[in-house]
Amino acid sequence: MSPVERRAMIFERLQRDGKVNLVSLANELGVSSMTVRRDLHLFMEQGIATISAGTAHLIDSSASSPLGQTAIKIASHSTQKQAIGSAAAQLIDDGDTIIVDCGSTTLQLLKNLGSKRVTVITNSIPVASIVGSNQGIKLIYAPGEYSIDSTGMVGPLTVDFFHTVRADKAFIGAHGFDAEGGVNEPVLGDATAKRAMLDAARLSYLMADSSKYGNVHLMALSRLSDFSCVITDSNFPIEKRPELEAACNEVIYAE
Repeated sequence: MSPVERRAMIFERLQRDGKVNLVSLANELGVSSMTVRRDLHLFMEQGIATISAGTAHLIDSSASSPLGQTAIKIASHSTQKQAIGSAAAQLIDDGDTIIVDCGSTTLQLLKNLGSKRVTVITNSIPVASIVGSNQGIKLIYAPGEYSIDSTGMVGPLTVDFFHTVRADKAFIGAHGFDAEGGVNEPVLGDATAKRAMLDAARLSYLMADSSKYGNVHLMALSRLSDFSCVITDSNFPIEKRPELEAACNEVIYAE
């Protein structure tokens, strides 16, 4: 198990149970208690967890905390999101520079990177928390203004930053998408940041579970054909697949 996979598992256990015992978790993961403690210190530095008497406690699992909000989103359609994350990770090559957007679905691809050595550019606090000290991953964090909606950085500084970088691949989430209207977001700052990420990469992938299809929000982001590929899940309705595929360059139905 890679450090990224291990931290993602610890993160999900904190979300599920609200607390974890360091010794029990170390035995379950097959690592030392010190390794688990170092991982948890990353979450402590972000104000997510605290450690007392050999047990780590989630500080705040409500929507007011960055990872608490992500926890709520991950719990929704988790199987589909995990499948999408696994499919997306298979598209990443060793040595790639990748942009990883905010969101619970994009976060899932990090669990499947294995030992790949990549550069991750992100504006997401949860992504940075999980990959920050992994020696196989070079982390570049985008500046900007914190958005509680996206649990990451958005705004003019973020957009300007992504206009200055070039990546091999971008992995972008969405609140809504459909064949006719394309990709959309409820918040202006999120939409403009995602558009800048899309423009910064040679190849771009939309990661959106099937429950998002047909959702319509305030801000139009792009056409589906602006993405190299759309990755959704195998629960996507069979009868709607022809219209989706006609609007896309490529579609992957992750299982």
